[in-house]
Amino acid sequence: MSAEFDPPEFDRHAASYDGGIDNSVKRMMGDADSFIAVKARWLMRREPALRSGSLILLDYGCGVGDLMRVLAGMGARATFEGCDVSVGMLAEASRRWPAAFGPAPTLEPQEGARTRFADRRFDVVVISAVLHHVPPPERPAVYAELGRVLRPGGRLYVFEHNPRNPLVRHVIARTPIDANAVLLDAREVRQGLLSAGRYALATDYLMFTPPGMAFLEPVDRALAWLPLGAQYAVAARKPA
Repeated sequence: MSAEFDPPEFDRHAASYDGGIDNSVKRMMGDADSFIAVKARWLMRREPALRSGSLILLDYGCGVGDLMRVLAGMGARATFEGCDVSVGMLAEASRRWPAAFGPAPTLEPQEGARTRFADRRFDVVVISAVLHHVPPPERPAVYAELGRVLRPGGRLYVFEHNPRNPLVRHVIARTPIDANAVLLDAREVRQGLLSAGRYALATDYLMFTPPGMAFLEPVDRALAWLPLGAQYAVAARKPA
């Protein structure tokens, strides 16, 4: 069993997990939720039906559930479900879910790359800042699982740190939970997805400006084509 699929590594960080804001450089740019909010707003623009409650969304490798929580706080009313290799992270996700948002998402432990979810269950699958924790030889199993649980015509979104950005490399090298990280660029993600399925793909680059300064987001949107943002999003649509 690899480091990625060894749950105790992540269980150790569960109760204190703060999205890597223990790193001083990252902390200067915004709090943990502001980094997640950049991705959540991007998703809400791509998936306006999230507000309708008609979609079933999986957060694969959901950790403590921050992305689902931030989406719900922005008005998303999807059926949220999550999974993770760490039962400690999943327990923390349930504990942190605000009562005002209703019942906590359905949360299931993973067994390696595999989940307990049925084939073609989800309209939308999101995997955010997970793949860099997965050793490269084991990434194909993750791509296969994402495709298995996504319905025909469904959308898959991969968010990752961009190794072309030197500040990202600096921060990752000094963040404890990323001690075993192996960064991957958007081209590797696109190739991995296409090796597992016939997807229509698009890529945006994110976080050119500090996430804590949301008023600068129009600048980020204008630069989405430039492969130097701190993060990127690969959008994949499965054939109907």
